[in-house]
Amino acid sequence: MFSIRAKVLPMDHAYLLSQGLLKHLPWLAEVNAGIFDISVADGNGWEQDESGLYYPSKRSKLNIRVPQEKLEIVRELAGKTLDLGDYSVDIIKALDSKLMSNMQIVFAKHVACDKSASEEEFLQVAFTQLQALGIQPKKMMAGLQRSITTPDGTIHTRSLMVADMRKVESVTLQEQGIGEHRLLGCGLFLPQKGIESVDAV
Repeated sequence: MFSIRAKVLPMDHAYLLSQGLLKHLPWLAEVNAGIFDISVADGNGWEQDESGLYYPSKRSKLNIRVPQEKLEIVRELAGKTLDLGDYSVDIIKALDSKLMSNMQIVFAKHVACDKSASEEEFLQVAFTQLQALGIQPKKMMAGLQRSITTPDGTIHTRSLMVADMRKVESVTLQEQGIGEHRLLGCGLFLPQKGIESVDAV
């Protein structure tokens, strides 16, 4: 995790951010790494205007998920500037890294899905993907629909909360994720203290 400085970013910046990071760390695509979009967990880290742009605050962070053996290499991003075309992100300093949590509620802001899929169909696909990881989810909740723009087309996503897992299942899901497009922030799960905290993301 890094503290950053950015004057303005588009809300839909996942592709630009991934390309900016890949210029510095081209191996990210080879190690099941994940790149979270730039925001803060409680939703108060930015101000949005009607143009689709927002203004990150001092509390906004860059969060990258990498294997533990890559941590020191990634920390070398501190002091560098990410080129996002018309935008840029200054990486100020590396913050303490966090290990996976065994909390039994996790939340993904984006899980890639079929645009035409109903909420029930989305949950069924997610259920099947979780079972493939050896996870037997007892409670799932689909949330907001979003889209991520890329040169190859638009990726449609939904948020997903999974609760009441065994601790080992929680860690497995955080390590593996579900679906595609990790470098665009999809399929990446973070621990949540409670179901009510999901509403604020």
